[in-house]
Amino acid sequence: MKNKLLSCILPSYRDPLLFKTIQSILDNAEGEVEIVGIFDGYYPSAEQIIEDSRVRYLHLGKNRGMRGAINAGVLASTGEYLMRADCHQSFA
Repeated sequence: MKNKLLSCILPSYRDPLLFKTIQSILDNAEGEVEIVGIFDGYYPSAEQIIEDSRVRYLHLGKNRGMRGAINAGVLASTGEYLMRADCHQSFA
């Protein structure tokens, strides 16, 4: 059952700015939000991971490409609404 207002889907393939994007959403989101960061066939370093109850990570064992990563994130989301963003954006 969907229970979050907004699920932010962030597919990533080795983008070093993914975690800055996640932090930007956390710092600026109003209301209930869930962030689904998707590691498309890679593992980031452990010190980069942002520990927050609003953030979930999904690791895809092998690279599925942009569309495959987005679809996996949508399936894993719990929000009533979806927002797909690039992993190198900032929000205000």
